Amino acid sequence: MAKKKQRWVSSVRYFNLALSFGITMVVAVFLGLYGGWWIDRRLGTFPVFMLLGIFLGIGIGFYNLWSELNELMGKKPEKESDRGNDERRE
Repeated sequence: MAKKKQRWVSSVRYFNLALSFGITMVVAVFLGLYGGWWIDRRLGTFPVFMLLGIFLGIGIGFYNLWSELNELMGKKPEKESDRGNDERRE
C-alpha cells in the first residue's frame, strides 16, 4: 500500500513539474514577445526586440526547468564560494 502511495506522489510531482514548466514557458515567451513588440513599436525597429524577447523568454523558461529538476532530484547548485572552500581544505 505504501509503495503504491509513493508511486502516486512521485507521479504527481512530475505532473506538477510539467504543468509548471508549460505555464512558465508560455508566460515568459508571451511577456518577452509583448515587451519586445512594445519596444520595437517605440523605436521603429520591428522585429529586432520582439525576437530578442522571445529568445529571452525561452531561455528563462528552460533555466527555470533546469532549476526545478535539480531541486526535484535533490541537487543544490554549488556556489562559487563553496567550491573555493573545498579546494582550500584539500
